[in-house]
Amino acid sequence: MARNSRTSLALRSATAFFLVTFSTAFMMTIGIRLTGWFTHPPVITPKATEGLGIAIMIGVVILAVGAAVRRLEAHEVRSALLGAASVLLSIPLSSLAINGGADTSTWVTTGFGVVLLVGGLLASYGLRDRLALEESRDD
Repeated sequence: MARNSRTSLALRSATAFFLVTFSTAFMMTIGIRLTGWFTHPPVITPKATEGLGIAIMIGVVILAVGAAVRRLEAHEVRSALLGAASVLLSIPLSSLAINGGADTSTWVTTGFGVVLLVGGLLASYGLRDRLALEESRDD
């Protein structure tokens, strides 16, 4: 029974982690494109606006489901932030490698990736004392 419980917990944890990371990167990418702060905002038809609204709602539902599957612990939140940062940082890097140049949206995506990376590193720094305490208990 203990093995099934650990397997179930591991699957729930992995599912929650993936859903939170995916929805964070997905919605951040949509937000980057829609702001138009640093690049030209896309021209969106009324039909496409409806699809975009549905996509955002689905992203929010995925985030909520990920949070409901299992409450993430601090180290899992750190991993989710770092995972989303890696996605947001890999998109512009691959674009640079393929196109040989960068536009403004590339730098905006990189900026948001760096923000999530800093958030993940700060969460990691905050876990430092907790990990040290757990190690001292194990000794």
